[in-house]
Amino acid sequence: MKTKFILHGGMLSRGGPDNELFFKEFTKDLKDGGNVLWIGFARKEGEERENTFVRDTGWIKEYSGKSLQYVSATLEALEAQIQNADAVFVTGGSSEILVKAIKEFPNFASWIEGKVYAGSSAGACLTSAIYYHCSHQKISEGIGLLPIRVMVHYGNPDFNSTDETLAELKKHRDELELVVLPECEWVVKEIEL
Repeated sequence: MKTKFILHGGMLSRGGPDNELFFKEFTKDLKDGGNVLWIGFARKEGEERENTFVRDTGWIKEYSGKSLQYVSATLEALEAQIQNADAVFVTGGSSEILVKAIKEFPNFASWIEGKVYAGSSAGACLTSAIYYHCSHQKISEGIGLLPIRVMVHYGNPDFNSTDETLAELKKHRDELELVVLPECEWVVKEIEL
């Protein structure tokens, strides 16, 4: 059973046609009444996470045109929440915090098998074998759901995501596909986990 991954380069807040198409791609195979699990572990608990949940699910509602159910993930109930979900949406923020949280669940890959997974920025980095960690300016490990190297926010010097840092990522694990994602751009990968 294939799992569909939609990896987004970041800056969902920018709007525009690429982001609209990203949300449409995420929901195109979902039926009315479907369940979306929103994972916001890359955001600070409390107001920041709650506001981002409202923001992201608002866009999903607006661009899907479907009546879907939304749940904000908790670490305590994550396995059950994923099992009840048709799709998983992982928002951006701190990739380091997100990866650390999900590494606590060694069966995460089997839980999302056959579902739609959309990850923006940190959510894309999480799926990789390695990624360029923009804020720490180093190569870091994802959880390896996909055999890829990832750079998000490509082209934005504010995120140190430039040709110079891309050259650094290219020095590592050249057996892995290189996925370079400019902001607001996205790719689809479908694999069996």
